[in-house]
Amino acid sequence: MMNYSLLKKLIEQGIVDHSKLILNNFRSIGLTEVEAFILIELFNQLLKGSTYLSTTKLGKQLSVSKDDLFTLLEGLIQRQYISIFLRKNKEGKDTEFFTLDGTLKKIVEQYEIQEQAEILDDRNTDQTPHETVVNLIEEQFQKQLKPLEIELIQKWLEEDHFSLIDIRKALLDSVKAGKFSLSYVDSILIKRRTKAKKSTDVTYQTEKSEALKTFFDSWDK
Repeated sequence: MMNYSLLKKLIEQGIVDHSKLILNNFRSIGLTEVEAFILIELFNQLLKGSTYLSTTKLGKQLSVSKDDLFTLLEGLIQRQYISIFLRKNKEGKDTEFFTLDGTLKKIVEQYEIQEQAEILDDRNTDQTPHETVVNLIEEQFQKQLKPLEIELIQKWLEEDHFSLIDIRKALLDSVKAGKFSLSYVDSILIKRRTKAKKSTDVTYQTEKSEALKTFFDSWDK
């Protein structure tokens, strides 16, 4: 199982090529090609010790208009691939810095899901989606499911139309949290679907974050 902290350290030491890591995984974590190249360039800046998100510097490296770059960065921040914070410098003044930890965490999470799926597929190549989910949950929870729990799984697949990846991801998070119940997995699935729907309906309010407000107000002229 890939470890986020270890991956970050390997990238910082130059053992893992962050550019190849992004290019090999950008579609699976929900990025477009342009977004992937933005993150690659930002990774390069971080590795050089530049923690201030300079749009001027970024724009010189990419064939993207200022307006498009603004929109793309806002989307990456909203979806938590990029995080911007304020911290005190040696003079006690607030300075802005950014991290791409969210991107690395999404990649690690995707590897975990893929690894789990590959193991399951190797064992159960002829199973239906319903049988696959039942066996996966019984294996992870180390118990036999009750009829009502099996009915809930059927609802996920036939009524709610959750994908196997969605269910595997929610199950993995449930196990990590030490919650071995289908009701907890169900709550994760519902919350994520609701959150995904809201993110498409609501305009991002940058004023809710002082750090983001500083970033957008200080957009390079």
